[in-house]
Amino acid sequence: MSIKNPKTLREKTRYVSFIIEGGKDFKREDLVKAIWNSAIDFLGEFGASEIGLWVKEYDDSNKCGIIESNIKSLHKAIFILSLTKSVGKEKVNILPLCVSGTIKGLEKNIKSNVN
Repeated sequence: MSIKNPKTLREKTRYVSFIIEGGKDFKREDLVKAIWNSAIDFLGEFGASEIGLWVKEYDDSNKCGIIESNIKSLHKAIFILSLTKSVGKEKVNILPLCVSGTIKGLEKNIKSNVN
């Protein structure tokens, strides 16, 4: 039997959309590994575990995606995106586009920015 926290006690999350410049095709797993390595280098393992960082979506064809972070560490998550300079052996530049409280709002912004 599991007990869920009430909504008022749960951490609030924010979603950040990003686009990747440079680099050739790479897998989502390589991107996740590169972002986590940047987070651990910047914050250490304990600090990286506290920001609630997740790569929610990544589209290979448009090279854009969405990460999730808790609201207290949003600025750290955005900074970690800009610190990530390589995925595998490919040099890349990850540009944060916009922040929203819902994935639906970010998907609208991604479509309007990419197209």
